[in-house]
Amino acid sequence: MRMIRFSAIAMVCFLAGAAMADTGELHGSWKGPWYIGMSSGMVDMAIAEDGSGTIALTNLDEFGSKPIPLAKQSFDGKSLAFSATGANGAVLNMNLRLDDTGKQLRGNGKHAGFGARMELQRAD
Repeated sequence: MRMIRFSAIAMVCFLAGAAMADTGELHGSWKGPWYIGMSSGMVDMAIAEDGSGTIALTNLDEFGSKPIPLAKQSFDGKSLAFSATGANGAVLNMNLRLDDTGKQLRGNGKHAGFGARMELQRAD
């Protein structure tokens, strides 16, 4: 019984570590275009060393004009998933894949029921 508990605890710790791989390689500023439905604009995303971050979208008034904190971030070493709730309460959910050079994040998601796409590059 004791061995089963230990194994279960070890597995939970392993899975938690896998979901939050080192975000250090994402630290910095990321910029590029966003596309949601028939609209588009620019993304400005900043990720701190501790994995926290903010995102701002230009040309999307209902999202707000100030940077919004990222929430529910997970990074497995290749894909960054996060959500952000805009000023109007609509949630942006994204899953961005880091390319092999570590200089581009690209991927898809949803915002207010519409398909969303981002193509970000390191800005620093």
